Amino acid sequence: MLLEIAEIEVRAGAEESFAEAMHGSGLANLAACEGVVSVRFGRGVENPSKFTFNVVWTSMEAHEAARGLDAFGRFRAAFGDMGVGGAMSHYVMDEAIPGASA
Repeated sequence: MLLEIAEIEVRAGAEESFAEAMHGSGLANLAACEGVVSVRFGRGVENPSKFTFNVVWTSMEAHEAARGLDAFGRFRAAFGDMGVGGAMSHYVMDEAIPGASA
């Protein structure tokens, strides 16, 4: 499995619009891409203008192929011009080990 951790910072004043766009159709379009196992979306506590996507993909190849899909294009289009910066990292992951509160 491949874990993608993406952060995006949105321009001041666009935070609510961005969250609404993601909870609207944005996240559903991302989740609909072939190769996506799961998607988690969150908002920064210390900096509410920062958001994160944690996406589990079946492989890096599936992630790269998804960039050409219509659903991925619709996900990216939901950002509009709200993004002002960000970062992305990818990790090959071992199996999860349940914690005490699982």
